[in-house]
Amino acid sequence: MFGTWFGGEEKDPAVAVPSNGAVFHEYPHPPDWRQTVDALVARFGKNGEEIPAEMCPCGNRPATARRFLVARKYKIDDAEKMIRDAIAWRTTVNVGETSGVDDVLQKKPRWDLLRENRAIIPASPFHGYTKQGYPVYMLRLGKGDGALAASSLEECHVYCSIIRGEHLVQVVVPEAQARHLANGGKKGMDQRARAAALEAGEPVSDPPDDSEYVENDEHDILDKQVVIVDLEGLGMSALRCLYVFKVINSVASYNYPELSKGIYILNSPSVFDYLWSAVKPLLAQHTQSKIRIFQNGPEQYKALQKLFKDGDIPDYLTPKVDGEPQKGKPGSVTSVEDPAFRPEGVKAMDDWIEGLSQAGDKKCPFP
Repeated sequence: MFGTWFGGEEKDPAVAVPSNGAVFHEYPHPPDWRQTVDALVARFGKNGEEIPAEMCPCGNRPATARRFLVARKYKIDDAEKMIRDAIAWRTTVNVGETSGVDDVLQKKPRWDLLRENRAIIPASPFHGYTKQGYPVYMLRLGKGDGALAASSLEECHVYCSIIRGEHLVQVVVPEAQARHLANGGKKGMDQRARAAALEAGEPVSDPPDDSEYVENDEHDILDKQVVIVDLEGLGMSALRCLYVFKVINSVASYNYPELSKGIYILNSPSVFDYLWSAVKPLLAQHTQSKIRIFQNGPEQYKALQKLFKDGDIPDYLTPKVDGEPQKGKPGSVTSVEDPAFRPEGVKAMDDWIEGLSQAGDKKCPFP
């Protein structure tokens, strides 16, 4: 299974090998998907005004409705319920004595919970961009504090999931979208993918006709990230952290669905099959189809080179050559060994958190 696209035993139609230079799976939208999106948006008033703009990347309600439809396999009634549940959750979710996403963001930042979460899950919410233009979320699960995970409270992971989700929707995606449009939008992305495939000697079909690209298309939005998960150092003790994943997955999958373009599991350990058997049932089948799993080796690095320029690959994922300095990008994620260290992506998110807060004592305590 290593180095291949991972699917369940019952194959989702979305599990298809990327082609024409595409690196990621594309969900097989039905032919009438635009009409279905319009019908769903209409259920929320004129122009979907009942859907809070704050929960829509770039304020784009149709594109958000489309994500919820994908999460519910284009079953419009199920997607409507999911959106209404997410809207209700935004007003009722509790962190301590604070209720609602807006109040959580405006009250004093919970730097204590962020510090704890970063020790459990060393990460960066924004590492940079892939060659395809997608923002990258980087995690090193094998380097986290497992003992702390076993004793941490649900509140910690709910709060940090809200922060990550809102930062992705309000900051990371809009910045990626501006970059996407400046580079020619979907048409430019497809042209670059085909050129890369041709350069690599991969087979490609004839390019699409220009008529296939809708001018000023509201669905030409780069509203997804690529997730890189390094498992080096992970063992069976990770099972005691399973509830942390359950909390994070519950918040993300129900309230911030379909925001991942691809998920790369790297340096998978020998115990991975046992860990996967515990995690797999928690993931939607289409999410499973986005996952690629690698053990350390040339195939893993080759896959990363399709995503990144060599200098953007983290140093800990770049092969070491005897007698040469370590190559790759250093300082990609937070560190348990050096709690004071913050990657640039983490610093930017902390500045955003501080800027949203209306509390008098909101200043970030981290160096």
